[in-house]
Amino acid sequence: MKPRHVTTRAVAFAATVVAGCAVPPDARHETPQLELPVVAALVPDVPIEWWKSFNDVRLDALVAEALTNNRDLARAMARIDESRAVLRLAKANQLPRVDANVSGSRQRFGENAPLTIGGNQLTFNDFRANLSVAYEVDLWSRAANLSAAARDELLASEYARDTLRTALAAQVVQSYATLQSLDAQLVLYGQAVQAQRDSLSLQRLRFSAGDISELDIQQLDAELIDNESRLPKLDRARGEAERALALVLGRSPKDLIEQGVVRSETPTLRAGGVPEGLPSDLLLRRPDVQAAEARLRAAGARVDAARAAYFPGITLTAAYGFESTELSNLFDGRSLAWSIFAGLTQPIWDGGRIGAQYDATQARRRQVELDYRESVATAFKETRDALGAYGEANVSLQSAQLRSQALARAADLTRVRYDGGQLSRLDVINADRLALTALAQSADATRALTEAQANVFRALGGGWQVSSLR
Repeated sequence: MKPRHVTTRAVAFAATVVAGCAVPPDARHETPQLELPVVAALVPDVPIEWWKSFNDVRLDALVAEALTNNRDLARAMARIDESRAVLRLAKANQLPRVDANVSGSRQRFGENAPLTIGGNQLTFNDFRANLSVAYEVDLWSRAANLSAAARDELLASEYARDTLRTALAAQVVQSYATLQSLDAQLVLYGQAVQAQRDSLSLQRLRFSAGDISELDIQQLDAELIDNESRLPKLDRARGEAERALALVLGRSPKDLIEQGVVRSETPTLRAGGVPEGLPSDLLLRRPDVQAAEARLRAAGARVDAARAAYFPGITLTAAYGFESTELSNLFDGRSLAWSIFAGLTQPIWDGGRIGAQYDATQARRRQVELDYRESVATAFKETRDALGAYGEANVSLQSAQLRSQALARAADLTRVRYDGGQLSRLDVINADRLALTALAQSADATRALTEAQANVFRALGGGWQVSSLR
């Protein structure tokens, strides 16, 4: 019995010693330090449900529908489930494997076989029932690095989902703003057409009475035809925008055609404000930047895992159970059998496979690092551009509103002077056209400001911070 104890202790001692020989991660795999702009103003965190700052319940419902039913988002969720399963697999590979084994065989040896020379028994039974344990000692942290890579890849997939959520919310807000702008223009031109029809009927009576010339009638008729021609174009544009929004909402083909978005007689969407300043730390928390950083950490961990393939590997296996030539006494005490095995494998020559795999992981990490640097630069560019566009849209809306008020007043004054015989009917038509166009431009400027605000929130990351691993 003594040799057995010596062997068991030797194996256990060897496993304990080599288990402490883990290879440290390469310091070159740390996230690079980037030169970021200095920001004087501090900005509060972007609210998660930032679209509620528009105070429009219908918009809130549409965003909720998109975040629930959008098919791209469903695919992103499926990728998260896949990454989570891969992480479970990587963690399982760090643990021993325990199997229950039951087998039975009957074998006949040839009379001239080495094991039967000089013996009489040529046919044997072999019945076994045991538990086996197999464990690969993670000497160089290969399994640990693969598990870390899988964890960071899961994080990256969750950040990618957050990026998509922010983009979807912004897309819904912008599409809704477009619909409201088109609705407002449809109302404006619809009212103008009705007013012009009423005016034309009245002027025809005056023409019949000889109070005005045919020129006035033709001018009114031409203006009416022009405005009437705008309505089908606006209606078509609204239908296209409505179906595009329905697709983002994840609606079925049937609903794409039959179920529309409620029209707004009066626009309900009001653009709000956005945070001021450009905080570097906030932009680095953008989900797409965090996804790029997580992928960079994962790539570094895979480099370390590939490097571990250069070093020897140790496997430990053990089995404990019963073995007998007769099934009737398989579980008899005299059938007890056990084994312990330790094996060491050192790669000597593999045709360059390990080196090629290591070089490939290093090249992949360099690519991912460039992706990370690009994502940070893109975040700052997009945010700066979005803030600039928002400022310009805000000024444009104010100018459009002032111009609309001025032209509306000018149209009223023109009509008064026309009634006094100082101006012609053409002057009134031109003044009304300018006032109507200014109102339509004001509605479009409101849309542009809302879209710009949504772009700012999207550029700032949208406030998503809900990962289960963060």
